[in-house]
Amino acid sequence: MSDRVSQTILLCEDDLQEQLVRNYLKECGLNTNPPYLLPRNASREVHGGNVTWVIHEFAKEMHACRQRHAAKANTLLIVVVDADHLTLAERRSQFIADPPLTSSDPLVVLIPRRHIETWIRSALGESVNETDSYKHPEPKRADVRAAAKEIYGWARNNPSPPTTCAPSLVSALTEWQKIG
Repeated sequence: MSDRVSQTILLCEDDLQEQLVRNYLKECGLNTNPPYLLPRNASREVHGGNVTWVIHEFAKEMHACRQRHAAKANTLLIVVVDADHLTLAERRSQFIADPPLTSSDPLVVLIPRRHIETWIRSALGESVNETDSYKHPEPKRADVRAAAKEIYGWARNNPSPPTTCAPSLVSALTEWQKIG
């Protein structure tokens, strides 16, 4: 999908989600500087209600992405939003576009359950579940880089992730593969 992507729009809740995706893009050999990557980070644009903001902005960004594609300017929209206490299907169903989403849309949806720290710790080899909070202590930048590298390896080189890998991360590997 993204062989000739000229711009990637990253719609996410917070800095940690942005860092993980940026590091993954770098692992893919992609440029993460403007105008190649346009981050739309809720924690920088609004205070509180980050999930609600991402869901609200999604329809607008998806529409713009489709218009750029129609004009032959390939743009990829990456959306990262925590499932929190919802299932992956419940959170994904909140992303509504007009016309409805199709498999050909230039879209990657990454939904960590419970939150992004779960994926980071899981990728670092820690035993995690998807109900407990792993927000503290906050992962360091080096941890996020190492987690992105590990996720890249699982998505690209096709080794099997360990059985301790968070199920939502395992199911998201096909989404990660669409990047780069």
